[in-house]
Amino acid sequence: FNALKVPVPEDKYTAQVDAEEKEDVKTCAEFVSLSKARIEEYEKQLEKMRNIIPFDQMTIEDLNEAFPETKLDKEKYPYWPHQPIENL
Repeated sequence: FNALKVPVPEDKYTAQVDAEEKEDVKTCAEFVSLSKARIEEYEKQLEKMRNIIPFDQMTIEDLNEAFPETKLDKEKYPYWPHQPIENL
């Protein structure tokens, strides 16, 4: 058995794999931090939704206060639907 010599291939890829791993760890950490920021924003929106008046008890004024984007501009657009046609 001593006479048999098996050639061992040279290791060329370990350094490349380690570099890719470090890059992936950085990318994942960035993704996690951005995800946590998004989760905090979503939790704020959820808390806002939990604290509003139930929709069946809301008046139009309450709706416009809770969701300003729903307010109709009757001065700029005096005729129904009180908003640009592109927004319909």
